[in-house]
Amino acid sequence: MERAEYCEAFERVNADFEATVASYGLPFEEEAREDRALRCAGSRWISENGGASLRGGNGWLSPACVACRTGERTVTFFASLRCPKNCYFCFNPNQEDYERFLQEKRDMVRELEQAHAAGACFEYLAITGGEPMLHEADVLAFLERAGQLYPAAHTRLYTSGYGIDEGSLGRLTEAGLDEIRFSIKLEDDDRERDELRGRIALAVGRGFDVMVEMPVIPGTLEVMKRLLLDLAAIGACGINLLEFCFPLYNAPEFAKRGFKLRKQPYRVLYNYWYAGGLPLADSEAEALELLRFAADEQLDLGVHYCSSDNKNSGQLFQQNVAFLRGGDVRERYAYLSFDGDDFLLKCAKAFGSSVEAVRAVLDELAVKRSEPIAYEIDDAVPMISFPLVEVSAITECLPGAELAQSSQVLEPDDAGYRLRELAVEPLQG
Repeated sequence: MERAEYCEAFERVNADFEATVASYGLPFEEEAREDRALRCAGSRWISENGGASLRGGNGWLSPACVACRTGERTVTFFASLRCPKNCYFCFNPNQEDYERFLQEKRDMVRELEQAHAAGACFEYLAITGGEPMLHEADVLAFLERAGQLYPAAHTRLYTSGYGIDEGSLGRLTEAGLDEIRFSIKLEDDDRERDELRGRIALAVGRGFDVMVEMPVIPGTLEVMKRLLLDLAAIGACGINLLEFCFPLYNAPEFAKRGFKLRKQPYRVLYNYWYAGGLPLADSEAEALELLRFAADEQLDLGVHYCSSDNKNSGQLFQQNVAFLRGGDVRERYAYLSFDGDDFLLKCAKAFGSSVEAVRAVLDELAVKRSEPIAYEIDDAVPMISFPLVEVSAITECLPGAELAQSSQVLEPDDAGYRLRELAVEPLQG
């Protein structure tokens, strides 16, 4: 098998994925209109996490957002998935045991104690839902116990604003809460949104780190601009702009609004844990416009764009961190390298008639350097996998070699770990 045929197999996987997703009732856009490279273009914002996380406005960003990129020492709890809202785009129905936790409550304190007893080290603790303030007593008990078990941990609460008033804010202060993230629903009427604005202002006055977290729904750009101005005027710390996603159900509600799925929805196609769904076309474009607007207006407000790729990066880090820690995994796959931008494991590959020639060059280089060069040969393809750092040496010696870059992830199995290849991109020729 030569390189073109090998790469074609991944193109077929992508095509099959699109056909399967289309069966849920929402079409993909005809052509990809949003180039991920635009995330890193210009100087109006700071591009981080391989371009998946963009920070603008005054630059403020919750430390919990930074921790979320790798998922290290951070965890989220919920009491139940009940909520007074009924958002058509809610992805909670994708959560495991959704129907059960509409009726039952989880014991957050007991779960935290069990994690602590097992030796878990947390620096960031979150409470979400549903609507957590439907269960204020549970929230307060959790925060108080968290203060005992993890006194240095940063704590945050996600809420639609339900139950937030002077009294509850005082109790949350006493319990040690650090940050409140409000969700604003643009489909609420003016009265509901005015009431929520008042609650946000109350929280700001109480001294919490207050931010809004909400998706950028295509077609709402002007409303969102006014919201940013209002949040800056209130004195909120920031807003977390989420890439708007289709949760793979409720398709008629999305279709009647004219939404389409983003072509090439993932930077790298994989079975991600994040239950939010697939990103929609035009959400990212409007998020970038909001970042430009924040720069033009010199807003005293942190404006952060959290793409779906950013949501997924923690999973890739957690699966591949075993490679970073060395040991048997690092030794077994010594030809791989960890990419600090996207957290994937990568190597170079040569195919077909180039395999033997590449192997000969690698062996010769190893002799010259008096140190081994790791590689792996798969005779069934055939192909050879070798370190990316050797690509320039190979191309110099073998300018006609068909090379590609491979991106991979570790998956647990009975023997420890196995590799799964996610993408292959030609490197030359």
